[in-house]
Amino acid sequence: MNVLNFTLYQEPLFDSETAYVQLQIGKGKKQQPSIYMESHAFDCIRGLIWNSHREFGHQKKINQINNADWVRCLNGLKEAAVQLETCKNPEHLMSILSIPNHLFSHKAVVFEHKDDLQTFLQDIILWVETHLKKEKFILIIRHD
Repeated sequence: MNVLNFTLYQEPLFDSETAYVQLQIGKGKKQQPSIYMESHAFDCIRGLIWNSHREFGHQKKINQINNADWVRCLNGLKEAAVQLETCKNPEHLMSILSIPNHLFSHKAVVFEHKDDLQTFLQDIILWVETHLKKEKFILIIRHD
């Protein structure tokens, strides 16, 4: 992994070889607004979500998170975004993000993209906050 793509997409623009994650408002019963990101980018924030919502399953294809639990997740994401500003080394970054073990071998690459990661966090926070005002649930859907 030499390059991390922290771009959020309004539609899935990935080839069949690329794993990605979708955040979708609602309960998944009808087509609702979504954002999409590469799976590697989501892996960088996965631990933060799990820290705030222990029912979040890393192996589940679909995780339904309610409004109150998203508020806790957002607090963790916001705290991490602030801490990234003073992060000085890859080990500190891993600690801030609670990065999963399989990414520890790529911690230097993640650290090189710290500013992009911070923008990514802020964009996700904004998107979720905007939709939580109207919706009771936001799904996290893995596409492997």
